[in-house]
Amino acid sequence: MNKVLIITYYWPPSGGSGVQRWMYFAKYLSLYGYKPYVITVDEQYASYPNTDSNLLKHVEHVTVYKTKTFEPLKLYSYLTSGDSKSGIPQGGVNNKENSPLKTIANFIRGNCFIPDARKNWSKFAFKKAKEIIEQEDIHNVITTGPPHSSHLVGLKLKSKLNIKWIADLRDPWSNVYFINDLHRMSWAQEYDKRLEYNVLKKSDINLTVGIRLKELLKNLYPDINEEKFRHIYNGFDSEIMDSIKPVKSNHFELTFIGLLTESQPYDSVIKAVRLTLNSIPNARLKICLAGRISDRIKTHFREKLPEIEIIDKGYVTHKTALQLMHNSNCLFNCLAIMENDDILISGKQMEYVSTGNPILCFGNTKGESAMILNRLKHSCMVDQSEIKQASNFIINLYNNWLNDTPIYNNVDDPFITSKSRKATTQQLSLLLDELSNLD
Repeated sequence: MNKVLIITYYWPPSGGSGVQRWMYFAKYLSLYGYKPYVITVDEQYASYPNTDSNLLKHVEHVTVYKTKTFEPLKLYSYLTSGDSKSGIPQGGVNNKENSPLKTIANFIRGNCFIPDARKNWSKFAFKKAKEIIEQEDIHNVITTGPPHSSHLVGLKLKSKLNIKWIADLRDPWSNVYFINDLHRMSWAQEYDKRLEYNVLKKSDINLTVGIRLKELLKNLYPDINEEKFRHIYNGFDSEIMDSIKPVKSNHFELTFIGLLTESQPYDSVIKAVRLTLNSIPNARLKICLAGRISDRIKTHFREKLPEIEIIDKGYVTHKTALQLMHNSNCLFNCLAIMENDDILISGKQMEYVSTGNPILCFGNTKGESAMILNRLKHSCMVDQSEIKQASNFIINLYNNWLNDTPIYNNVDDPFITSKSRKATTQQLSLLLDELSNLD
């Protein structure tokens, strides 16, 4: 088999949607002629807020090398939250509860740790990567970020060894939506952009999770060959999805699963449900929240919707998350309000889609997420201000549910079936074939 080295900070037992992209690629690459080797951080030293040991079974056959690291995020978490774990950043910075101490901590994080606070891991990862490449005679290397400091490993390997390199960007880099909350000085911003440019310029292929992010990076650096920019969507595990049977409830259940932050218009969901209750006062509704959601946000749901049950599942395993998706009568999401928000695609979106259940999403109605949802028969993508339209969507679903005629989306669309994890891994293998043939 051809060999490929994957360098990723997030790897089981780390939990969350970010880890699953390369976990599944590694799981299925051998089906398409590639043997994956993985370098990651030892979980004893890692700074990630959630774990899901159940994910380990997916990659039992994969050769994994773990390294030490030294990074300040556990101290940052303690200073900003009073706990060494709960304050580890994921998906941004909480800018609604700023204190002088948190502002100072964010300033240090933004100006002393560039491109990110996990940058020290790159030193350990490079040393191990060089050793494995030479030992196993590996010519193809993939780095994935965030943390984008992982790409600095690829950059250094490219300068010292004869490798072909794919840089996979799951999120924007220098213009990620929470960058202003880090209070970066102008020199730090310029340095960060220079690192980003060097990575995109020196890599052989720049891979993204969607078309709009690919276009954003191309437009940001027009002197880089546009043929180097490619995309492969995140997918869904069709084998697990097909094995799950929904559990019926005597209440109409609206469900959110994932990461919910202050940058997302969750208040629009609350307003839409409130308007629904005004129209149907005795509606048997309940809301299920699962994932990494602050107590402040959950309290807000309870205070604004006191007459309905708010189920707090907390952080759940991936398998449990998929079960909750299947149980839902309406899956909802709200995408961050930010510059260039047309690029946003939730890490859970294709899993939402693959259930066939109706989806309500607040976000950019011209964005890539909307483009995907608009292919479905029963989905509703609305602007955060379109409360009435969202409420009407919920009311229609509720009335169908009352009449025992639930409605489902068209999951046999080839666009959707091509996003199974096996299908997206096959797309990656074709990209690796192309990489091997580059001059």
